Amino acid sequence: MPDRKTSRFDLRRLLRFSLLSEEEGPGPVPATESEVLFELTGENPGNHLFGRYDAAQVRELMERAGMFRRLAETGFRDPLLVLSCADPSEQRICVYAGEEKRDRLLLEIRLQLMNFHPRQPIGPFTEESSFRMLVLLWLVLSNPDGEFTLERPRLPGQHRPGLGILNEALSLLSSFSRELAIDGTLDVPEHYHTALFYSRMFRYLDPAAEGRFQAIARDLAGVPLALASDAIRRGCLFDRSTGSPLPWNASEQVMSAAGPLHRFLRSREYREARDRAKAALRVIVNWDLYREKIAARET
Repeated sequence: MPDRKTSRFDLRRLLRFSLLSEEEGPGPVPATESEVLFELTGENPGNHLFGRYDAAQVRELMERAGMFRRLAETGFRDPLLVLSCADPSEQRICVYAGEEKRDRLLLEIRLQLMNFHPRQPIGPFTEESSFRMLVLLWLVLSNPDGEFTLERPRLPGQHRPGLGILNEALSLLSSFSRELAIDGTLDVPEHYHTALFYSRMFRYLDPAAEGRFQAIARDLAGVPLALASDAIRRGCLFDRSTGSPLPWNASEQVMSAAGPLHRFLRSREYREARDRAKAALRVIVNWDLYREKIAARET
């Protein structure tokens, strides 16, 4: 088995570095020595994000995405940005309200650059197909001074209310994908509500999974989101036609940036497969079962 550092090598990505290319004229921003070192060996002595962005550059990209403006509007006008990028398998961006304490955390993003291979044939792609992806390992947007309300109740897995800056956070990830010249950003949503939030800019890689997700969103549109997501998490979602339970199957959502992956997710082939899966499914929540599970938890 090759070690992790060796397996990170990606010729396509290195060829975009102008210092390794014979092309002249305008093109990608020249790579720094630290970026090439990070790509080849995983070493990151400068604690730069992906070996490329220092804290000032990350802050600038976040400002372009509107994140700090939105934080200021929420009352957090002088946030502290901290990078933790020694481990290539988990590049971490944290923003704190004033001081570096977990109970003052505003934002945490954990990322990894990796080569992704589909687990099964999808459209024109096989298990041998390879995509250079920015993997979203973890994303937390939390208001340390906020409180849950009846209008904005706690969502499954949520410890504090959100900040309302998800669109800006996704724009930041999109900026990284463009600047790093990769295929896109990938996430595997753990909860229904997470997939719904990300669906603003992400699509499931498998069109059948996208159609299944859209069918659930269609049929549960009138259910409060926190309740719908919790019912799905507790195994209370059922196929209306067959009466069979429908577990939440975690699958890859992708925000594509360019190349064959981008074209496939916008192709007629993808849309038709998605629409067939969506039309074939009708779902319902078994509320009696949900009440039983809630009662069992409380006893």
